[in-house]
Parts: sequence; C-alpha cells; structure tokens
Amino acid sequence: MQTRKATGLILILLSLCLALTACGQATPTATGIPGGSTVPAVVEVGASAPDFTATLTDGSTFTLSDQQGKAVLLNFWATWCGPCVAELPAFTRLVDTYGDQLALLAVNSGEDEKTVTDFLAKNGYTFPVALDTDFAVGSLYPTDGIPYTVIIDPNGVITSIQLGASDADSMYDHYCAEIDKALG
Repeated sequence: MQTRKATGLILILLSLCLALTACGQATPTATGIPGGSTVPAVVEVGASAPDFTATLTDGSTFTLSDQQGKAVLLNFWATWCGPCVAELPAFTRLVDTYGDQLALLAVNSGEDEKTVTDFLAKNGYTFPVALDTDFAVGSLYPTDGIPYTVIIDPNGVITSIQLGASDADSMYDHYCAEIDKALG
C-alpha cells in the first residue's frame, strides 16, 4: 500500500514539474544539410536567426528574411500544451500594442490543419499561425519543449529565448520588455 502511494506521489510530482516548465519535446534537435548530413542547429542569443518560409493557416506564406526592420516574435506551440494555450491571449495584445513594428508568428508544432484551424476559430485568434506538420521550421529552432519563443531584432539577430510560459498577463509583460529591448 505504501509503495502505491509513493509511486503515485512521484508521478504527480513529475507531471507537475513538466507542466510548470514546458510541454515535452516537440521538435527534432538537428538541422538537415544538403547532401544528407546533419549538424546541431545553433540558436542562441546573439546569433543570426535561421531563415525559413512557412505556410500560414490562411494559405499565405511568412518568410523570416522579409521581416527586416521589425522585431519578430517566433513562438512554437501546440493545442495540447497547457502552458502554450495559456499564453496565447498575450499574442493578440502584442500585435495590437506594437502594430507594424512587430511580426508575430505562432508556429504550430506537428498538428494537422483541421485541429489547428478549429482551435483558432473556437478561440477567436487572428494572429498569424504557421502549420509545421513536418517540423521543417522547428528543426531550425531545436528545443527540449514548448512553448518556445524566440525574439529577433530588426536586423535578424536573436535577442531573447524563452522556454515555458505562465499566464497571458505575465507573458505579455515579459514579451513587451523583450520586444522593447529588441527594438532598441
């Protein structure tokens, strides 16, 4: 009886730790290189952000290099990730606050189009969302979990990396501070 209680308590604690930090691994940890070899991607503060083009839920495309002159908030998320969903309302506020100074892209990690578009419609979200069903974008920005947010300055340099999230109000304040730094 004591063993069952101890095992249950350990499982609850492990689940809580995972939920408080970030949702489980969502993206591969290597970037494909032409010719078949792979090397670990280097995504760190001070590095140039890897360029990509992604298809959005509305059928248009988003190319990172086309965003020169703006700060970029790049967020990797999924509908099944509690911390991801909790911070999403902050993105609507950020788009309203920064207008044309900010390019925000929420990159859905691995889910099908219907799941994502139904979720967006149900919640009334209208900010740009990319479908990364094959992790093509995620492989350029490897992480141990989601939500994972990268802030990029107007020159294409990474200025902030955030793994995990809390409530939308706290994340809005945090991202405002980081975007302000990126805009310099």
